[in-house]
Amino acid sequence: MNKYYIARNYRSKFDAAGKAKMDCETILKQNGWQNIGFNQTWISNAVLGTIISVVGITWALLRLKRKSILCLQYPLNKFYKYILWGARFKECKIITIVHDVYALKGRKLTTEQEIKMLSKSGVLILHNSSMRKWFEENSCSSKLVDLNIFDYLHTPTCEQKRTPVNYRDYRIVFAGGMGGKKSFIYKLDDFKRGNFRLDLYGVGFDDNCIKDKDNTILDYKGRFLSNEVIDYIDGDFGLVWYGDELDTCEGFTGQYLRYNNPHKLSLYVQCEMPIIIWDKAAMADFVIKNKIGITVSSLSELTYKMSLMTQNKFNEMKRNAIVVKKNLSEGYYLTVAIDESLLKLRYNIGT
Repeated sequence: MNKYYIARNYRSKFDAAGKAKMDCETILKQNGWQNIGFNQTWISNAVLGTIISVVGITWALLRLKRKSILCLQYPLNKFYKYILWGARFKECKIITIVHDVYALKGRKLTTEQEIKMLSKSGVLILHNSSMRKWFEENSCSSKLVDLNIFDYLHTPTCEQKRTPVNYRDYRIVFAGGMGGKKSFIYKLDDFKRGNFRLDLYGVGFDDNCIKDKDNTILDYKGRFLSNEVIDYIDGDFGLVWYGDELDTCEGFTGQYLRYNNPHKLSLYVQCEMPIIIWDKAAMADFVIKNKIGITVSSLSELTYKMSLMTQNKFNEMKRNAIVVKKNLSEGYYLTVAIDESLLKLRYNIGT
């Protein structure tokens, strides 16, 4: 049976979400899937990008052979329903890789609306078991497959320089959007000083929010393209945390951690860094199971937990992170999920 996907235009290479989708396209191609759309592009102009997307998707639907298998990525702005219509018209089976769930983020769609739309796919590849359970509880009729973690493909753009670990002064990296002026980041200086500092990579950093610039643990390193930032990150741990508070990940973005696979976690593992993550995050189970980091219920625990970090414990977590990195680099997790999805379609088994 023919297996297809549709490459698309991405507005920015700074966007980690775009990086994840671009990697999925590459992995599908590596596994023998054929792109029937235009070649992948990176045009930031919204109008031109939309025109390219409409024409490219229409061209793809015209080329789509009847009763084939089409792998989609969601969300796809206004085009997802259009592609579903065209694929179902040609009696194709559909696998959808779900990157974001609007209802879980409190945006655009109600739970009922989103579940109804996504249920039109034969199989949904979801982030993890927590997200899968949410879909099951909300009566999704599609067959469901766990991805477990997003793969992260990378070709170095420059020589990577890694500073040797100072076991008395760990460098904790936070990469991504810094949030607003009330972000938890600017409150980290309130901690009792410990054996760590925080290096920041990304957009939105406001130097004026630092209370005492002569006595801060924060060090802003700059912003980089999403496919190049890995070459510049130089740290020991990667922090997965969202929101304005130190004691919990609050708000829709913070609570979304209970269900999603943050792409920054994959980035950190690609940098061979152990993880520090909220203990109520869905990916906390993956971190503990694979022994690639530690969990905290509050960032106020950092000083104590980092004081317990021995050289042997750190090195063991780093070795485990390198094992997971190898899988991420090869597209292992999506490949397994796609194979499982094809089996469910072929034999009509399970949920």
